[in-house]
Amino acid sequence: MSFTTQTNPVRGLLDRRPSSTLDRRRLIDHIEDFRASGGRLMTVWAPAGAGKTALLTQWESILAARDVPHHVVEPCRDELETLIDELTVRHRSAAAGERRTLPAERWVLVDDLQQSDPTGTAFVRLLGVVPDGTRVLIVGRYEPSEFGAVVEAAGGRTTLRTAELRFTAGETHELAAAFGIPLTVADAERLTERTAGWAAGIALAMPYLSSEPDPAAAIVQFDGDQHSVADYLVVRVLDELDDHDRSVLMRAAVTEHVPLDLAVTLTRQRDAGAVLERLSIRNTLVDRDRAFDGFRFHPLLVSYMCAESRRRDEIGAIEAHATAAAWYEAAGDHESAMAQALRSRDRGVVRTQLEHSGLVLLMQGRSASVAVALRFVAPVTSSLPIAVVRLAMDLPDFRDRIGAAERLAEVHRLMAVSSEADIALWTPYVHAISGFMVLEKAEAERTLATLSAYLRVSSLGSLDIALGIRSAIAWCLVVAGRYGEAEPLLRSVQAAALRAGYAWVYLMATDGIATLAARRGDWRAATVQEGRMAALPFDATPPYNRATARAVLVNAAYAYERCEPVSFTPARLVEAADPTGDELGQLFQAKTLLLIAALDNEHAPRESLSRLLQLARTEGDDHPRAVAAAAPRIHFWSNLLNGASAAAEARRVIVSILGVQSLEAQTLRVLATNRADYGAVRALADAVDGDHLAWTGSSLVAAHLALAAHAHDGGSAAEAADRVRRALDLSEEFGYAREFLACRGLGARLVLATRGSFGALEPYAAHVLDRCAAERVDLGADSDEPAAPLTPKERALLEELPAHQTLGEIAAKHHLSVNTVKTHLRSIYAKLGVTGRTEAVHAGRKHGLL
Repeated sequence: MSFTTQTNPVRGLLDRRPSSTLDRRRLIDHIEDFRASGGRLMTVWAPAGAGKTALLTQWESILAARDVPHHVVEPCRDELETLIDELTVRHRSAAAGERRTLPAERWVLVDDLQQSDPTGTAFVRLLGVVPDGTRVLIVGRYEPSEFGAVVEAAGGRTTLRTAELRFTAGETHELAAAFGIPLTVADAERLTERTAGWAAGIALAMPYLSSEPDPAAAIVQFDGDQHSVADYLVVRVLDELDDHDRSVLMRAAVTEHVPLDLAVTLTRQRDAGAVLERLSIRNTLVDRDRAFDGFRFHPLLVSYMCAESRRRDEIGAIEAHATAAAWYEAAGDHESAMAQALRSRDRGVVRTQLEHSGLVLLMQGRSASVAVALRFVAPVTSSLPIAVVRLAMDLPDFRDRIGAAERLAEVHRLMAVSSEADIALWTPYVHAISGFMVLEKAEAERTLATLSAYLRVSSLGSLDIALGIRSAIAWCLVVAGRYGEAEPLLRSVQAAALRAGYAWVYLMATDGIATLAARRGDWRAATVQEGRMAALPFDATPPYNRATARAVLVNAAYAYERCEPVSFTPARLVEAADPTGDELGQLFQAKTLLLIAALDNEHAPRESLSRLLQLARTEGDDHPRAVAAAAPRIHFWSNLLNGASAAAEARRVIVSILGVQSLEAQTLRVLATNRADYGAVRALADAVDGDHLAWTGSSLVAAHLALAAHAHDGGSAAEAADRVRRALDLSEEFGYAREFLACRGLGARLVLATRGSFGALEPYAAHVLDRCAAERVDLGADSDEPAAPLTPKERALLEELPAHQTLGEIAAKHHLSVNTVKTHLRSIYAKLGVTGRTEAVHAGRKHGLL
């Protein structure tokens, strides 16, 4: 058999699927790099279905297109031996002096080496007889036992690792497009994660998704028990194992990450570790994970194994998951314990795990799995532990006060019929949760007395109870107005929760400390605490729990305020995942962040303004810092879009939340008053220069910019420049660059008007202006805006102008005389700086009024 250019494709799993036509250029680049290196041997070891054959086929087609001689060794030992014999004859002829012109480049491509040469010994002979310049590309599931001799004979090798073969989200998205499946990038990322980038899994998912009316929703249902995937796993993976290995694999694969000790416990086989190690070496969708002394199973393999185990022995499958749940709980991994309980799909197992792990998971911020478990056991009569966990789900704000009161009454009813041991165990938790339900000062004092009396006669037997009781006491102290006593207690809770890994308790305590600091106007201390929340390490992968939801929102808000790259996807996911705010408790924060960004980025954000103002009215009292951060924007857009009366109403709402004497209220007063009202200006200047109390540091930046605008309009250039410089100084130190871009870049316009007078702050001023350019904030003259806001009636008449109506028709529609309409139109034209109807329509659209 001679070296000729072959055009027949290598047969394999994916050679007839669209994945084989997908140009995975990054993998070809690896082979090109090997080709350029001058090496002789390249190997690719990966599990069945990883795309090895597809890659080999693609490279073969490239060689054929280049007219490079190559030979494909099919998975057959006879063909390999035939090739070796032919090349041996050529080699002897060459040694005997026969001369022949050989191509400068030749390739041998070997598919499924373990079938052609299970030990690798034949390849040692092959390398000894192939002509110089021949490159060998070998793909297979695992490296043969004696392959070291092959590597030595080749003088080394290049290896393409399994991880490199995994599909990226971009490749998944491209393959879906080839199938005509409309997936978003986020959908492609979810599918790639669900299949761990396994080429066969992704390729098999495509026909399934294309047959579904909602492919994005179908991704969630796609797993290893989907019939085409299951068939593939059985034929290409499981049927190749002996009965003992298959049994160990099925018993051990209860989740994707299984510690060795748990594998032995589940299989009751002392050699479980040896079996799984052998399967790992052979790339049977099992990987050794030495980082936690265990094994990683492919997610599709796990879902198939769990389903098949249940079909064969449902009771045995439930017991296996219950055993795994108990093992994880004993190891302190309550999240994995709950996951195993839920996988059992047995209400008794889930109920038991809720009783054991529910409160711990809530303290860790892992409320999502607790919520799923509570819904699963809902049809079952409640027990005292379940009732306590269900009540604790609403901590700390108890949005549904009536429902919370009913659930607390249920807890007390169950306590009345519980054993003394259960009463003793759950009483401290009930005391703690009840403390968080206090809203009135007098009630807070009574609850403090109750908690103090309980502490005098009871010992806190665990850290969970101690943190719960102390957190409740701190809450009551805050409600009672005893802030000086509450803060040190919150700091102790904060430190203990951080050490214990109770992320939700830590975030609540930190948020409480920041709120107390803000209440006394110490915005610097509040900023430090917010920074600690942002610095908390966490897994930002959805679905979110309470802790991660809070953390991703804090991080997104921090990045946005600093004009750093930011994704609002986490905020949208939080909003979508928890539309009532009951499970994650972060709905206000998510909505506020999204609406503030909308005010900054939309040309005429009427709907966003209305929603944000309504949010402030209904929930702002509980979130004064968020309201303070949004205040300048709410006032600006209310005035611009809806007129002075609407701005006055927005001001009233904000002042009722933040206080009449707050810095934010005084800033709005200056922004709203006539330029001749020097009393309001002087009061604000005294407040900001005296380091007046403020809810947020951004409020000081806004105050300085308001004073700068007043000075600039009054012709006091030096004072305006000084105020802008002080605003820049604060912004550079604490990260409030966004304040200059907000409200159509009013702050940045002042920077532009006074730049050159900032000294060492000039680079930061340039940074602010650069951000304006990057985010396309127009810094044109103020005359680009209406000279004065339109009244509601003027707005209504302006909206009539684009339609071809006579003045009489407009007057009749609004129950006005024609002369009154003309008067309103003259006012509209003057405010917009135009002379006629057509120009008014153009200007109205330009300013976002139409």
